[in-house]
Amino acid sequence: MRAFAQAVLPPLIKIAEVVTALLLFVMMMLTFADVIGRYIFTAPIFGAAEMIQFLLAMTIFGGLCLVNARDDHITVELFEAPLDRLFPVTRRIIVQVFSVGVMAIIAYQLYQFALDAQKIGSKTVVLEWPFATVAFTVAGLSVVSLIAQILGLMLPQEPHRPDDIGGRL
Repeated sequence: MRAFAQAVLPPLIKIAEVVTALLLFVMMMLTFADVIGRYIFTAPIFGAAEMIQFLLAMTIFGGLCLVNARDDHITVELFEAPLDRLFPVTRRIIVQVFSVGVMAIIAYQLYQFALDAQKIGSKTVVLEWPFATVAFTVAGLSVVSLIAQILGLMLPQEPHRPDDIGGRL
C-alpha cells in the first residue's frame, strides 16, 4: 500500500496545486477586472460577486486537499506534550482516525447537498447557473481531499519542527 501511495500521491498533489493555483488566479483576475470596471468605467462585471464566491469555495477545497495530503493542519499544541507522554502511540492514531472520519462526513454531506440541489433544480440568484454544478465540484474536491489524506497517512512521517513551514512532500 505504501508503494501505491508513493506512486499516486505526488501526481495528485501536483494536479491539486495547479488546479488550486489556477482557481486562485482566475479569482484574482476577476476581482481585479471587476474593480477596474466598477470604479474606472462604471461598468462592473455582471455576477462577479457570485462567480468569486464559487471560485473561493473551490479554491478552499482544492487547498484542503494539499493540507490533508501533507498533514499540515493548524494545530493547537496546548495538550500535545502531556498527551504524548500519556499515549505516545495512540494519540496520533486517534487524531488521524477522527480527522479522516470528519473529512468523510464533510464529503458525504456535500454530496447529499449537491444531490438535493440537483433534485430541486436550484439555481444561483444572479447568474441563474445550476447550483448543483458548483456543489458537485466542491463535493468532488472534498472526496479527492479525503483520498489524498488517506494516501498521505500511508507515507512515513517526518517529524515537524516548531519552525517548520513546509510539508512532507
